[in-house]
Amino acid sequence: MVETKPSVSTVIPAYFEEKTIASVVERCLPFVSEVLVVNDGSTDDTSINAKAAGARVIEQPHNMGVLKAIRRGMREAQGDIIVTLDADGQHDPTEIPKLVQPIIDDNADLVMGARPSFPYWSEWFLTWLTSLRVPVKDVGTGFRAIRREYAVEMMVYGECTCGTFVLEAARLGARVSSMPISIRERDGARRIQTRHFRQFFFVLWDVVRFW
Repeated sequence: MVETKPSVSTVIPAYFEEKTIASVVERCLPFVSEVLVVNDGSTDDTSINAKAAGARVIEQPHNMGVLKAIRRGMREAQGDIIVTLDADGQHDPTEIPKLVQPIIDDNADLVMGARPSFPYWSEWFLTWLTSLRVPVKDVGTGFRAIRREYAVEMMVYGECTCGTFVLEAARLGARVSSMPISIRERDGARRIQTRHFRQFFFVLWDVVRFW
C-alpha cells in the first residue's frame, strides 16, 4: 500500500506588503499544495498582487494584527501541515521541505525555524525564558511548520507570537523541535520589536503555569 504524502499549506499574514508579496507567493508554490495570504486590512495592492501570483487571499475586515491573521489562516488552511512565513521576503521558501520533514517523519509536531542570530536582545531573552519549559532555539521566528490538528486548536495570544506560540502548542501536546534556517533582513524597522516588553509578561505567566 502506497502512503499518501501529507499536504502542505502556507499561511502568510500580510499588511501593506505589495512590493514583496508576489515574489514570496511564487517562490512558495513549488513546495506546497496551497498558499493562503491573509490580508490584514491592507489598502494597497497586497491582495491584488497575491492573487495574481497564485495565492488564495483571505480578507480581514480591517487591521486586526498579525496574531489574528495567523490564527484565521491556520484555521482556513486545508493542508495536513501548515507553514507560516513572513510576507516581506526575509524567509527562503526553498527551505520549506526541510522544515516540514521532521513532521512527515513523525519526529515532531511543531518545527521552529532557528535563525543564525537574534536581531534584538529581547528575542534572545524570550527564547531563554521559553526554553525553561520547552527546548527551543528561536521563539521569535515567523517561519515555522505545525501539524494541522494542533494549529486549529490554538488561540495564538499575547502581543506577538514570541514564546507563547511554542508554549501553547506544547501544552496541547505538540512535540517541538528546531531547524536552522537562513534569513534576509527586511528593509526598515521590524514592527514587532516594541511589543516584546509586554510579551515578557505573557511568556512568564505561561512558564509559571505550564504544568
